[in-house]
Amino acid sequence: MKKIIVLILFIIFMLYLFDYYNKDENKEVRKEVLYNNGVFISYLDYSNLKGKDEKTQKKIIDEMIKNVNDFGLNTIILQVRSFSDAIYNSKYFKTSSVVVQNEGDSLNFDILEYFIKESKKYNIDIYAWINPYRIRNNNDISTINKDNIYYKWIDTNKIEITEGGIYFNPADKEVLDLIIKGVEEIVQNYDVKAVIYDDYFYPDKTIDLENYKDIKEDISIDEYRIENINNLIKETYKCIKDINPNILFGISPSGNIENNLKEEYIDVEYLLNNNLLDFVIPQLYYGFENDSKPFVDTLNKWNNMKEKYNLYVALALYKSGNVDNFAGSGKNEWIDNTNVISNEVKESMKISNYKGFYIFRYHHLFDYINDNMKKEVDNLKYVIYKN
Repeated sequence: MKKIIVLILFIIFMLYLFDYYNKDENKEVRKEVLYNNGVFISYLDYSNLKGKDEKTQKKIIDEMIKNVNDFGLNTIILQVRSFSDAIYNSKYFKTSSVVVQNEGDSLNFDILEYFIKESKKYNIDIYAWINPYRIRNNNDISTINKDNIYYKWIDTNKIEITEGGIYFNPADKEVLDLIIKGVEEIVQNYDVKAVIYDDYFYPDKTIDLENYKDIKEDISIDEYRIENINNLIKETYKCIKDINPNILFGISPSGNIENNLKEEYIDVEYLLNNNLLDFVIPQLYYGFENDSKPFVDTLNKWNNMKEKYNLYVALALYKSGNVDNFAGSGKNEWIDNTNVISNEVKESMKISNYKGFYIFRYHHLFDYINDNMKKEVDNLKYVIYKN
């Protein structure tokens, strides 16, 4: 009789544990033992802060963080400097016009600091996402605050104004110093988990030609440009580790390995082999049926780049329900299917270096644009909590 009672009590206890770990309020307990999964929050996602009072702005941020937690994610990649500006208190970059009326106006509060403080309540890490060279994604210099440190560089070869945007010259030493100072103040003043650069590296094919003429080394223009980006990564890595070795540094390059080298001049394999990156999050924005870059083949190429490293995958939820015009015969894959993202996560789990996924971007994860996207999100939720 005693054995039967003990058995019954054991079964009741196990059922209690099962129920506990499946309740919504314990999602944060479950997600800590899973992969390091997260979402990109870009300047587009928090642009609704502009024009609001402090209380409303904080309420918007609170809701964003809660949504991330409730979804079962543990990391936010927050775009803190998208156009050589800042959503935090900076000595080197003016306040972003994405969140204030005019570039340089006062913040109601330090947005990065608030994100970090509130995210800690849910054990969510903040990665500070920086676009190192981009000043604008248009050629209108009238929106640039004239008190910017770099304003005096306009009309010099330190800055290039093109039809597609305004960019710093990666070959210029003063430009590099400014970028590094900007990283330094973030690492010194904010409790971020990591600093990350995305895929905007080399602006164009003419920006550094004057600099190239002046060098004495016998190297090609391509080698010269790769060396410039290597210097950016080396200096950034050193800056971070000298201040706090526990803060991570990584990049989120294009998923196209060949284009990274030939167009952006970033040699990811070299950087990994020389231990200059703590992690890589390639933008694997391809479907399984993509003619030139099918997801599985591209994923495996990234996995095989080095025997052991921290590889995350960035996934293109924004394509759900839309034609993918660059996919060739697979252009309708995101219309015909609603489980592309969830299946990509499952495939990624099979590779040896996989550490987690990141969704691009917040708006598509929580503000569904079409029915396909909602179904994709529901399928992704199932994968997260099943695994």
